[in-house]
Amino acid sequence: MRSDGEHLTGTAPAGGPCQRPVAEQILNGDFQGNVFLGEITLCQTGDTCTPSRSFPVMLVYNVEERALGGVVKLEPGCESPALGKNGMLVLRAPEQGAVLTPVSAHAPEQRQAQAPAQVPPSGGAAQVAQQRRVEPVDVAATLKLGQAALLAQNPITASQHFQLVLSQEKEKNNAWALTGMGVAHFLRKQQPEALKYLEQARSVGSGAARAEAFFWTACVKRAAQESRLAQEALRRALAEGWSPPEGNVLVERELQQFSNDGTLYEAQLKQARGRKRVQGREPQGAGSASP
Repeated sequence: MRSDGEHLTGTAPAGGPCQRPVAEQILNGDFQGNVFLGEITLCQTGDTCTPSRSFPVMLVYNVEERALGGVVKLEPGCESPALGKNGMLVLRAPEQGAVLTPVSAHAPEQRQAQAPAQVPPSGGAAQVAQQRRVEPVDVAATLKLGQAALLAQNPITASQHFQLVLSQEKEKNNAWALTGMGVAHFLRKQQPEALKYLEQARSVGSGAARAEAFFWTACVKRAAQESRLAQEALRRALAEGWSPPEGNVLVERELQQFSNDGTLYEAQLKQARGRKRVQGREPQGAGSASP
């Protein structure tokens, strides 16, 4: 691994758990305090699994053990020889002198650390990293960053911000962050993961947040060509008070997709577009700058 200020990259040598034919950069991201937000490229095994894919990750750095640890969510039904039980990823410094903390770009030399061929046993760095308290974040500001990333069609960056919100003990059921994660997965064409987050958002959210989760559920179901379920979810969104956020190109794109299906959603679209927001109310919705 190499760091430049708060930015961290990691290269896996040839061979290793994934049996790479050549060395390959697999880790890229930035530190926010003791939390690393980025993406990692891992191999997967399974009949219907992509052999190699990049995943967004949030890893916690433990100073005492010089280790980065966190959970990587693979595609459903897939496994990776690079991960431990329950998808735990741990990167430890193999030598006493190696460090993982960010160093100044002007340091005389950059320290390096390599990921171990096998994950340490439970009770070691993985457990410590999981239990380490995550530093508090500005939830509202982080949600805005995530939603802005969705608007910019950057779902990986968006999911990193939403994950940071959900990592806070008091925000683990934040409906806006859960919906944002669902939309991020939807934009990456990962429908099962999207539906999982949206279902959770619907179960814990209320008011506008619940309505937003229903709308995006309808979008996912439409994309899956499950028209009846899409109609029902869109009906529920409207019943909960959903209306299109002004100037939200992401939502407008989805509304156009509904329109392209002919008269199937005509009545519901007419109802949605006929609604007007209360004057002074800021736009809401995934991709909006205001949760």
